[in-house]
Amino acid sequence: MRALAALLCALICVAPCAAQAQGKDESSRRERQNTVADIAIGVGHGIGFLPLYVAQDQGLFDKHARAAGLRGKVVLRRFSNAAPMRQALARGEIAAAAYGLTPFLLARDATRRTPKELVAVAGLTTLPLVLLTARPNVKALSDLGPADKIAVPMLTAPQVTYLRMRTNPSFGGRERLRGQLVVLPHQDALEKLATGSGIAAYFSSPPFTQIALQDPKVHAVDSSDAIMGGKTSFLVLASPASVVAAHPRLPAVLAKAIDEASGLIRKDPRRAATIWLKREPSDTLDARMVEGVLRDLKDDFGSGVFGIEATAGHLSRDNRLKEGVTSWKDVVAPAIAAGQGS
Repeated sequence: MRALAALLCALICVAPCAAQAQGKDESSRRERQNTVADIAIGVGHGIGFLPLYVAQDQGLFDKHARAAGLRGKVVLRRFSNAAPMRQALARGEIAAAAYGLTPFLLARDATRRTPKELVAVAGLTTLPLVLLTARPNVKALSDLGPADKIAVPMLTAPQVTYLRMRTNPSFGGRERLRGQLVVLPHQDALEKLATGSGIAAYFSSPPFTQIALQDPKVHAVDSSDAIMGGKTSFLVLASPASVVAAHPRLPAVLAKAIDEASGLIRKDPRRAATIWLKREPSDTLDARMVEGVLRDLKDDFGSGVFGIEATAGHLSRDNRLKEGVTSWKDVVAPAIAAGQGS
């Protein structure tokens, strides 16, 4: 009887403890379910990311996310270059990453009909890229000789795609072009162009274009707008189809935040310049200079996606896409397809 009493006492004591432990486990499970992870957007460096900086600085992501009932806080995550950003996207560590049009279309082509198939969820900017020279006799790409070097920021940069589109038999073809390209950081290319040492031309991007053109010896030879027959997206945000399925409201939230931020850039370029320099301090640019650049580029920011069809057509003719693109709307999220694009 004493043993039975002791057992009953033990059971009476243990039962509440077990119930409490089970209650704590259930509470923790519910807490985990109710905790919404951040929705991270990968960004790099450069003035092309300004709409995202402005949107975060002004609380526009939060504003439009709340209005859309989006679960999760949109945050920006900075990467040193494109490779680690795209690796993070593939691992599911970020929800969207910035791409140039050619890398986006090639990556999408490689992931077609899988959960990782890329979808454009917002445009960012149509910053024009400009081929510059300080040689007065150079009026077109064909005026450059086989030994003349052309500076580009990377061999995978959009500038290289545009140069390939301009090459033809009279120029000497792609083999000659490959021998003329030299990879230089923008600042180094600016200095070499101004001094006439080492390069004959430099395929620039803002704000370096505007800085270079302050030199009266420098003039434009060609541009992305001229090559493409209209404005073309310099950067787009892309997500795997699985992410868009999990966050169907995300593209609309991004588009609205980017468009409102782009409106601020147009209306108040000085304020936008201050926001950019806070994110990306510069030893060579001050707020006044950046403001001037933004006034020049006031219509080149927004969520529209441009140049998809023209770029895809070039890549198909170049045998770099397995499947072509019939319409730009086929490669973007539905919320973006309802807006402007080409």
